[in-house]
Amino acid sequence: MVFGKGMKVVLWGALAIMTPGRKAFAQVLTNTSEGALSANIPFGNLTPGNSTTPASTEIQFNIRSNNDNGYRVLASAVFNVAPTSSAQGGTTVSASDIGVGISSVVNGNATRTPRVDTVASGFNYNPATVAAVNGLTPYGGAASGRATLSDIVANPNTTILSGPKIANNQGINNQNNFLTVTITFGLVGQFFTPATLSGMLTLTIVNIP
Repeated sequence: MVFGKGMKVVLWGALAIMTPGRKAFAQVLTNTSEGALSANIPFGNLTPGNSTTPASTEIQFNIRSNNDNGYRVLASAVFNVAPTSSAQGGTTVSASDIGVGISSVVNGNATRTPRVDTVASGFNYNPATVAAVNGLTPYGGAASGRATLSDIVANPNTTILSGPKIANNQGINNQNNFLTVTITFGLVGQFFTPATLSGMLTLTIVNIP
């Protein structure tokens, strides 16, 4: 869609996901190929239009824990925006425009059952399925049940997932002793100030004492 003097309002960027390294004992967080988790999740170019469907992307990772008291997955984030021209009546994209939710937790065949793994309040949703009704972001933050990246930026080491002991061992040579977690991100194209965005989401798994 073209606004004003033939100006096409576009915004592009990516978030990076990483973990500080695999833990040696009791708990392990890896990518789905059992390596260190490090990934880019590009949104690509976003143009304002009449679609109510967010642009979305996702990342999957495996977690293992043989700690008797269970585990927690913590998230911290930073977010940066660099405008590439004047506002021209638009608003600058912010971390609160990006929905973040845990859309799936799948048990491996050798995980301990029955089990209840708890997604933190506000993160238990799929941002890709939330339609915009007024052309603006449909994500109101964790308190509204639709968490955003801003919730994590404002609260480093936010617990986003927790649960009981996953399996009797945490060895990555076992292809059945983990949970596969999917995090989905969503962003609705709007009349944003032309800009590039970047960010880093860091995930860590820790024992529950």
